[in-house]
Amino acid sequence: MKVINNLREYKETPNTISKGKLYLGDICIDGLKEDKNRLVRIYLPSNYDSANNLSVIYMMDGKNLFDKYTSFVGEWGVDEIIEERLKESKQSYIVVGIDSAKTDIGRVCEMLPSNKHLASVDDLPLDLESYGDVLGKFIVEKLKKEVDTLFKTNKDVSYIGGSSMGGLFSFYLGQKYPSIFKGTLAFSPAFCLYQKDYFKEELNKINISNHKLYLLVGDVEYENQFVYLTNYVNDYLSKNKYPYVKYIHDLNGHHNEDFWNKYVEDCLMFFEEN
Repeated sequence: MKVINNLREYKETPNTISKGKLYLGDICIDGLKEDKNRLVRIYLPSNYDSANNLSVIYMMDGKNLFDKYTSFVGEWGVDEIIEERLKESKQSYIVVGIDSAKTDIGRVCEMLPSNKHLASVDDLPLDLESYGDVLGKFIVEKLKKEVDTLFKTNKDVSYIGGSSMGGLFSFYLGQKYPSIFKGTLAFSPAFCLYQKDYFKEELNKINISNHKLYLLVGDVEYENQFVYLTNYVNDYLSKNKYPYVKYIHDLNGHHNEDFWNKYVEDCLMFFEEN
């Protein structure tokens, strides 16, 4: 049974898509409470036809990655970053962006690894449902397999990434499937959704491999509430178990796409280091 249906090239105008091609596909994620039917956005770089099998980066909040006209408050500009790399003869990638649920609560729940020991954050209730495992299994067991079938991919080298809830979810998924994802891009991860003591306790259960982790956080993110646990994760993993971690703490970093855009290239360079 097909996972990606009605695959078509994105041709809406105006748009801010770079030189490659962006494709849209319809997907259905069974098991989610809301918005099971949504879009997946697949960016093929301009050198796709002539390239060997390319590594794939799976990213959350797909509508915010490529086109400012589909994004909520601005785009990451991932396609422009990849095309600039090509000008410098650097490695290119296929990027698969998965659209999130339409409501804030739906988005939080589908990327929440667990609904136990939640902290009081903003207006979020403490009785949230958790569908992180459902979404994770869909990406690993269904979406990745079909992407590898449809496109010229390096089946052995994939990455997972996202920001805020997507950063938390990507951190979780990268640790749960280290043989699938060789690296994690966790920008402004929402670790603060969990009680500090519980979160620290959970770190002890991490099974470390050769997986690479890139952590980014800014001081100007919702009154600094993202910083404490991200700092702790970096310190803990670096000192105890994790040999492949890079951490950036930007004192001027805001919680938005402009901030995250500035560090995508550095993250890719880190992934490519031997």
